[in-house]
Amino acid sequence: MATSATSRDPETFYRAAGGTAMLIGIGALLAPKMLVRLYGMDAAQMTGVSAFGWRLFGVRNIVIGGAALAGSQPARDVTLAIQAPDQLVFWHAFQTRSIPRPTAVLAMVTSGAVATACARGRQLS
Repeated sequence: MATSATSRDPETFYRAAGGTAMLIGIGALLAPKMLVRLYGMDAAQMTGVSAFGWRLFGVRNIVIGGAALAGSQPARDVTLAIQAPDQLVFWHAFQTRSIPRPTAVLAMVTSGAVATACARGRQLS
């Protein structure tokens, strides 16, 4: 079976990872209640403190994702590296049920997709 040129282009994978990180970041910064609803949580339970935390997470993702989209290899490396501690946080949330388990799983899947795209981009570089 023939493989398309884009499946071998590291930029396609890096753009997917950076774009995903940025979109999540924009959602967390501008509309944290809507973002948590998309992930299956009750936005009515969000406090000012938790909205603040989501916005900090959003700023982190916007900065790293934006730099990754702009072609910064160090930012792309950080985008990949930051997924490991994120996965640990999501796993802890799953285990302790501090958030609904389906929400934790969806967060792990999203983070895993970003990590996979970054790893594939690195592999093809």
